[in-house]
Amino acid sequence: MPPQHGKSELVSHWFPVWLLDLFPWARIILGSYQDDYAATWGKKVRNTIQANSDQLRVRISDDSAAANLWSTTEGGGMSSSGVSGAVTGKPAHILIIDDPIKSREEAESLTYRNKIWDWWTGTARTRLNPLPWAPYSVVIVMNTRWHLDDLPGRLLARKVDADLARYVPPWKQYKLPAIALENDPLGRKPGEALWPEKYPLELLYAIKGETSIYDWESEYQQAPIMKAGNLFRREFFRPIEVLA
Repeated sequence: MPPQHGKSELVSHWFPVWLLDLFPWARIILGSYQDDYAATWGKKVRNTIQANSDQLRVRISDDSAAANLWSTTEGGGMSSSGVSGAVTGKPAHILIIDDPIKSREEAESLTYRNKIWDWWTGTARTRLNPLPWAPYSVVIVMNTRWHLDDLPGRLLARKVDADLARYVPPWKQYKLPAIALENDPLGRKPGEALWPEKYPLELLYAIKGETSIYDWESEYQQAPIMKAGNLFRREFFRPIEVLA
């Protein structure tokens, strides 16, 4: 999804509240680009549950209620950390990775992209615990696309696990561009805005006019392109009829 379109509010705040009210035993790990940012969402989830005890069944344990690591009375809970830090707590049934990249500078750094990948393969993935009714856990990656080689790019491109010589579980991609294209997953018609109440088309086109093609296609349309090529727009070209 594009910047400032409610990604974190949806996936890092309300989704954990909803999930833990249904399954208060579930363990959730939230990873984001920075410890403090991740802990902010862990705190919001905890506070929302506590403030709505008259409507929710889940309860926060009194002896474990830190912003970055807290538990429910039924053994579930939420742990939050940056993608560069250690993931503490019990194994997770649900892993949420919310905006692991915070800036264009980080996105353009191969060193930083490798750092995120190493965190995924060597730290976060090792915490996954199967759900009680299935031999798998759930991983949700929610972010703005920054680069062809960012974390979603690598996950979608990886078809075979080289170590185990087998296919890894497939990822389901939901690509929500700021301005809809053909076959939109939300059923929008081409040209419709994703959040017209906050970002009407007039504003989106103004942003597009002041943004490079490279940034617009990746951050707003979720279709990153190579920086060295493939930077032409259809409107750059005008058909010319030649009379024989």
